[in-house]
Amino acid sequence: MMKSICNKLFLKRCLFGLRMREGTPLKEHLDELNFILMELCDIDVNIEDEDLVMIMLTSLLPSYKNYVSSLNVCKDSITVEELTSNLYSREL
Repeated sequence: MMKSICNKLFLKRCLFGLRMREGTPLKEHLDELNFILMELCDIDVNIEDEDLVMIMLTSLLPSYKNYVSSLNVCKDSITVEELTSNLYSREL
């Protein structure tokens, strides 16, 4: 993909506007997120880990509200890997 401003804008809009759809499996949602991130990486756009965690949390369904709230209480910070692992374990 070309590094044009249009491509960067398109991919960032996809990333920031990503919302999990009702009935979509978590894995499918995270795969879509990772695809957008790989496309951004290919055009030399990097997203900070902390920002990515926030994007991931805001993209989740309202049914994850209690989970997100619990993170606010018990964690000062969380990595993308920890968040992903926690989300998958929550699904089991």
